Amino acid sequence: MRLSFSSLFATALLLCSPGAAPAASARSIGQILSKTEANYQGIHAFTAVFTQKTVSAAATSLGAQVAEGRLYYAKPRQMRWEYYKPEKQVFVANNRFAWLYSENENRITAFNADKLFASPLASAFFDGAMRLRDHFSVTLDSALSTPQTAVLQLKPLHRDPSIKLAYIWIDRRSFLISRVQTKDLLGNTNEITLSSFTPRTNLNPALFLLQVPPKAGVYDANGRMLTPAQLKQLQLNISSGAGN
Repeated sequence: MRLSFSSLFATALLLCSPGAAPAASARSIGQILSKTEANYQGIHAFTAVFTQKTVSAAATSLGAQVAEGRLYYAKPRQMRWEYYKPEKQVFVANNRFAWLYSENENRITAFNADKLFASPLASAFFDGAMRLRDHFSVTLDSALSTPQTAVLQLKPLHRDPSIKLAYIWIDRRSFLISRVQTKDLLGNTNEITLSSFTPRTNLNPALFLLQVPPKAGVYDANGRMLTPAQLKQLQLNISSGAGN
């Protein structure tokens, strides 16, 4: 699976050149977060092009693995990641369910999405909550920040095996999250950047439903293939859960 669930949640509009930025007080960080929250609360849906870079601590000599694709998101908590490179895959999730389709294998793996949306970063980005300081120690990284972009460093207040350290880039003019980079306890790094961010009034609901390609096998998280009856029930459950 190309997708790193601990850091799926990122957008980017501008990548600014390096430069110095003044230190931020706790008050100014609060203002950045509150304006970002207000901005995301006004966005019902969007599309964007994404680039994902992952670096394995155990295989640093191989360099970063890069994946590209398109993201679709609609409130509440519906997303679709279409991977074009290095191989075609589709990851979809709503409030209750998630599934991954691999075109090469013509296989769908379905699982529960509860843990996926339990991440504080997921809540911050997709729900617009931005209550990051409930879960992280938040400081401004003055070395990475520029007059155009505020880069916030996040350290979990409680041990989290999926996130040891995270950075969020926020554009100071649009107050959109511009990039997210995370590092886990093993030293693996994941970074997602988005371009062509386009707010939408709505998106086709079919984007977030389970549509099975011809002859594709559908399996649960334990690797058991679903029967036709089980598949039909899963599709009905997904349909009823979408948008709730």
